[in-house]
Amino acid sequence: MKCTRNRSIVLTIMALAFLCGICFFIYRFVTSANLWVLSPINKHLSGVNATFGGDILDRNGIVLAHTKDNIRSYNSDGMIRKAVLHTVGDNDSQIATSIQALYRDELSGYNFIFGVNTPKIFKQSKNIQITLDSEICKTALSAIGEYKGAICIYNYKTGEIVCMVSAPTFDPYHPEAVANDKSGKYEGAYINRVISSSFAPGSVFKLVTTAAGLTFIDDTEDKIYSCHQTEIVNGEKITCLSNHGEIKLKNAMMESCNIYFAKLAIDLGKSKMTKIANEMGFNKNFNFDRITTKKSVYDVSEADDYYLGWSGVGQYKDLLNPMHSVILMGAIANSGEAVLPCIIKKNQVNKRVEKLLSKEIADKLKEMMRYNVTANYGDSMFPGLNVCAKTGTAEVGENQKPHGWMVGFSANEDTPLAFSVVVENAGYGSKTAGPIASKVLNLAAKKY
Repeated sequence: MKCTRNRSIVLTIMALAFLCGICFFIYRFVTSANLWVLSPINKHLSGVNATFGGDILDRNGIVLAHTKDNIRSYNSDGMIRKAVLHTVGDNDSQIATSIQALYRDELSGYNFIFGVNTPKIFKQSKNIQITLDSEICKTALSAIGEYKGAICIYNYKTGEIVCMVSAPTFDPYHPEAVANDKSGKYEGAYINRVISSSFAPGSVFKLVTTAAGLTFIDDTEDKIYSCHQTEIVNGEKITCLSNHGEIKLKNAMMESCNIYFAKLAIDLGKSKMTKIANEMGFNKNFNFDRITTKKSVYDVSEADDYYLGWSGVGQYKDLLNPMHSVILMGAIANSGEAVLPCIIKKNQVNKRVEKLLSKEIADKLKEMMRYNVTANYGDSMFPGLNVCAKTGTAEVGENQKPHGWMVGFSANEDTPLAFSVVVENAGYGSKTAGPIASKVLNLAAKKY
């Protein structure tokens, strides 16, 4: 009897396990079957005559991708094709973060019952309208020229990404240019640098160091440090471009004084610097419209005071993702609350907000960034837009030119646009990223 009872128990457990397995399989089939369509291992679902049936249109209804007679075609303007490539995608789905890769189920007319082999009578390929303005993207690509880099503009009230351009790029009609490249011109051409890359931020990171100082040190705005162009810390040199003498925070930000922010970071210490960096979005991913951004990095766990000082300047191991930087600009513009971006037009109604810093700190950063423009860069760069901005020049070593950055936003209610521009190995941010930001933001403000 005991043996029979034990067998019954074992059989019951096995039957329950089988039923649980069946239930799990059915659940996964119902909820995640479309992931098979999106899987990169399904190469037969990629290609020029594959499953892309729906159109992709920009915010103004301009067709960016279209299928006729099983042939996938793209916009007739070559510059537009290249400018929106990393958002729209290529025939072979090499760009993993593109609409054609991430939304292949909708574009193909995937059906729960028939899968991708749905009979034409039931097949409903969906068109997808994105938030980009193809004309602004074209202008951005033209402005960056032969440099590699990333350009992004988004509406910090609605979250709509108006411009997202990554360079280098290529014409989707001529993918062989990448495959046959021997010069390195197309190195990294399949990567959307706005979403999937991170760069040393240089002086752009001083905004984070400032936020930490304002949070933890009383009367930070009146705190004076001495800058004599070189500061010895643990026997090593921290350098600045100028001898600023006795200087306070507001002017240190405008002059972008390395010594000031290095000393401020050292006084704050690792834990306080890390806490504020994390609150402002470092060391985490941002998710929107099936897209996951690369993490920005702030890690001083192994840093001594010398490297901690350089981290406060935006060097050491600091890395900044361009999409994160534009989200952060939106947070400063929105009194601390960032509206997360969207690239699919219909998704803007599901607006998501994330708090990155307090209203008090955001408003003070906004005031200092505005002073940067009026006292240093000049309002002539952005006439009538009341722009608040910060440039950065990030040293990358190995005898390479530094990366140039400019980030900021228009404070005008009728042009709520935040921007980020990074130009790789181009030199000073004010001279390289600045003119690009000026050209693209001014056009975007005229249109919106």
